[in-house]
Amino acid sequence: MSNHKKIIKYPNSSFYWGMRILKKEQRYAMFTIYSFCKKADSIADNKDLNKNKIKKINQLKKEINNIFKNNLNSNFGKTLKFYIDKYKINKKYFFDIISGVEMDIQNKMICPKKNIFNLYCYRVAGAVGLISLKIFKEYNVKSKSFGLHLAKALQITNILRDIKEDMSYGRMYIPKDILNNVGIKDKKINLIVKNKKFPKACEKLSELAELNFKLAEKELKFCSKKRLKSAILMMSTYKLLLKKLKKKGWNDLKDRVSLTKFEKIMIFFKGIISV
Repeated sequence: MSNHKKIIKYPNSSFYWGMRILKKEQRYAMFTIYSFCKKADSIADNKDLNKNKIKKINQLKKEINNIFKNNLNSNFGKTLKFYIDKYKINKKYFFDIISGVEMDIQNKMICPKKNIFNLYCYRVAGAVGLISLKIFKEYNVKSKSFGLHLAKALQITNILRDIKEDMSYGRMYIPKDILNNVGIKDKKINLIVKNKKFPKACEKLSELAELNFKLAEKELKFCSKKRLKSAILMMSTYKLLLKKLKKKGWNDLKDRVSLTKFEKIMIFFKGIISV
């Protein structure tokens, strides 16, 4: 596909290292999906008025519908359609991702109830995971279970890493039941974070991430590790990130925890050797 190199820029992130292990065409397909997700996310994270965000979201929905109708007006649309056709990706997954972004725009992700939290994790991460499985050519009952558990673990790890950044957008993703469980009844985000019991709530949420990593590993035994090597690499990367987050704790949110380039490279080479 001649257009994809013009559109896709390798992001400087953990995602990049996970995708480098793929064959070239699969890698380009994944970065096209990544570009779509960033496009959707940027609408919610923009400082624009909500009515303008809703307008842009509706435009994105229209763009996806046009792509599936083969009404292609941009290089991005042509590239995305190429991979949609090649890997037989369902339209529903793109709309699920957009629905997740809408939850942010509608301020539904402020200490959400458990069912809302689970729905959000599916939409913004699980749907991406299911698209990825299509591209990895390992799309079956067991691999879908693996992908959904892994996606939830990754999303929770991101939430635990990005608390300070999310606060700046007026978001607090930690579920209400976890906050209540440790004795936090405050409703204002700044008061929740200042509460001395807040680190305990983060610890509780980290246990949910660990549980989902374990459930993903359990399902992985019944899947093709060769086809899922990129996902396995992502799992190793995020497990180390979660470990570092737990070691630092959540008493001080000033410094953002991340992996060093050396740590990412070591995980990358271990991934190549072991899979």
